Amino acid sequence: MKISALLRTILVFSIITLLVGSVALTQAQDAENVLVIAIASDIETVDPPFSTFQRSNETNYNVYDQFFKYAVVDSGQGYAVADTGTIEGSSVESWEWVDDLTLVMHIREGMTFTGSGNPVTAADFIYWYERALGTEAGTLWNVNTGSIESFEQTGDYEVTVHFTQPSPWFFFLFRDQSQAPQDSLVAKEQATDDDPWAAQWLAKNAIGSGEFYIESWEPGVEMVLRANPDYWAGKAFFDQVILRIIPNSADRALLLSEGEVDIATDLSTEELAELRGAEGVKVLSVPTRNQMIMGFNVQQAPFDNPLVRQALTYAVPYADIIAGVFNGNGLVSEGPIPVGGQYHDSSLWTYSTDLDQARALLEQAGVADGFEFTLDIASGSPVTEQIAIILQDAFAQIGVTMNINPQSSSEFAEQLGTLEHQAWMRDLLWYVDDAGYTGKLFFETGAVANWMGYSNPDLDAVIDELSVTLDPDRKAELAAQYQSILIEDAPALYVAEMPFEIAMRDDIQGYVQLPDNLLWYYPLSRGE
Repeated sequence: MKISALLRTILVFSIITLLVGSVALTQAQDAENVLVIAIASDIETVDPPFSTFQRSNETNYNVYDQFFKYAVVDSGQGYAVADTGTIEGSSVESWEWVDDLTLVMHIREGMTFTGSGNPVTAADFIYWYERALGTEAGTLWNVNTGSIESFEQTGDYEVTVHFTQPSPWFFFLFRDQSQAPQDSLVAKEQATDDDPWAAQWLAKNAIGSGEFYIESWEPGVEMVLRANPDYWAGKAFFDQVILRIIPNSADRALLLSEGEVDIATDLSTEELAELRGAEGVKVLSVPTRNQMIMGFNVQQAPFDNPLVRQALTYAVPYADIIAGVFNGNGLVSEGPIPVGGQYHDSSLWTYSTDLDQARALLEQAGVADGFEFTLDIASGSPVTEQIAIILQDAFAQIGVTMNINPQSSSEFAEQLGTLEHQAWMRDLLWYVDDAGYTGKLFFETGAVANWMGYSNPDLDAVIDELSVTLDPDRKAELAAQYQSILIEDAPALYVAEMPFEIAMRDDIQGYVQLPDNLLWYYPLSRGE
């Protein structure tokens, strides 16, 4: 970013000319409250059940109205945070338990879907449930994990949920971005014999009732959202939110410093450090429980040998990553439950940076001369790339050659689901502070996000009990077993507990940190 003033001017002029395209659009933006966000890549899908991508999840969170939301509290640090222990109503206004296995949800009356104007009714929630079963997509995992037996329409604006067993996670699952009513009348119109759940059409067409709706979408260039004027909680401050695709992170940072965009996402720590001193810019650094993890395909050699996985765990330069990538703002995770998570026990963590021990374990595993493998990562994340380079150098010191393979987000996600990788790295988001929940999602045999092919019957039994027990003392005992098993088996490296850092113009107010790192547009506003 240290370039001449002339070159900076030419670069900014070129980017703006290419992406804005006309004076008319600029004038239209000046006439309204417009928020411009520079993003790294396109939105992959706007059909929530089929989204496994952070960018799509964020868009869906803002255009669909989830069943529930977390409460919001002021951090006292210039931003607010989600209170993950307190659930509030959203499209579901209120609810009551009939008994331990029966919940009655009261749908908020007066809501409409933004595209059609159709009223949101209990029938749309029933369609959501039926579509979860019919598509067998991500929402089915939430149904099963929530121990849901059925949804029953018991009134025009009432749905009764029946459970097979008490569910400690139902409300946390159903504040997720994919748990939101879709316009059942429109969806059914788009269904075909070959596509009975309209999945192909819904991938490009959102039919929600949320705070914003999609006004236009030019793939590879930008998506424009417009505020829903009839949203039940009131219209958002920003009339438009423009998600502008700027693939290069240095360009995103430059446009922010020049005031051409309001928020720049996915910046490197070096770019964030420079922006901290830029006029008119602020950088928020928010502590989180979210971890960067590196997963091994344990079904392929040499990672089918736990000694090899343990060796690489000893080779990680944990302190260097915290200092060099996060400027000291992160934490060493010390295991599969983050330091900031409930029931974390640092005494169970047996690893440290010890290259001699790493070499000794490789020798025990029969690969004393090292080996070569490929790490797949999603492109567009400078932090992931920085960590990968540090790990590449560290592993080379014990004779292991790690090739780094950046992939598009869609290719990366597809390969994860098919276990075609040797190793991968991405963030693990702790948006439910419960080891059993994360275990169900990532580490249980056959779990939807068990991208390691890992299986341990003892761990499965622990996770199953964590899924139903409500006794805190027993949960603590089970959480200790959970940590011990995963630390010993080492199906993944727990590289760092990451702060969430985001840069924006200093007049942007109302930021709320969500535990899944999604940017929530609705509470944002522009100050003086």
